[in-house]
Amino acid sequence: MKVSKQEKAITRKRILRAASEVISEKGFKSASMREIARRAEVGDATIYNYFTTKETLLYGYCEEKQLEVAEALKQIEDFHEYSLREQLQQLTETELSLWLPEREFLAEVFELTFYSPVAGAVNLAETRRRFNRMVEDMVDAAIEAGEIPDQPYRELLAPLYWDYFTGILAYWLKDDSEGYANTTQLVDRSVEIIAIVLQTAMIGKSLDLLSFLFRSQISRHLEKLGDYTTPWKKAKRRFMEGDDD
Repeated sequence: MKVSKQEKAITRKRILRAASEVISEKGFKSASMREIARRAEVGDATIYNYFTTKETLLYGYCEEKQLEVAEALKQIEDFHEYSLREQLQQLTETELSLWLPEREFLAEVFELTFYSPVAGAVNLAETRRRFNRMVEDMVDAAIEAGEIPDQPYRELLAPLYWDYFTGILAYWLKDDSEGYANTTQLVDRSVEIIAIVLQTAMIGKSLDLLSFLFRSQISRHLEKLGDYTTPWKKAKRRFMEGDDD
């Protein structure tokens, strides 16, 4: 019997939910694909049709979380009327709110990424793309409405916000204040600064300045490049000559 796309999507979500529960309870290393399959009520072999390894399960859940965040923001009827600052803050707070039940799971993601940063960056590519797409949409809408000026190096803004948000998550995972009050204050104050930076296009202007300085220094020193390419006046001594050690 052929399984429909809708049924596959439901099964995939059920597997991801089961993975979140098992990994949160036992940790990434102790969790097994067999136990996750049984928690999701699918066959031991069936789970591999959806996810080939525990790593793909782990990062697949992160991707799914971004879809939940986007859908939650779409459900806010007047979200398009929010200022850019309010939208960015709502995005950040919604992420934290939806991750709260899986806080232990997220800690496992951070630990795995910390010990394998290159693999983590690759595996989080789709999660990062979905997050960046939300930020890009907010920034583009703010520019179109004239809320903020067009930004030089606009394509860098979403990746920079991703880096900022990753830092917020890392802080939140270590926050032991009541109700994570310290994280709330950090988000309030930092997003306000980010909004001011965007209103003044400070990031683009700073990068323009750095680019100018770099180009001007490079062009000035290119003339000296010949000093390193002309033939030597005499033969160089042999490598390590006279060193008996």
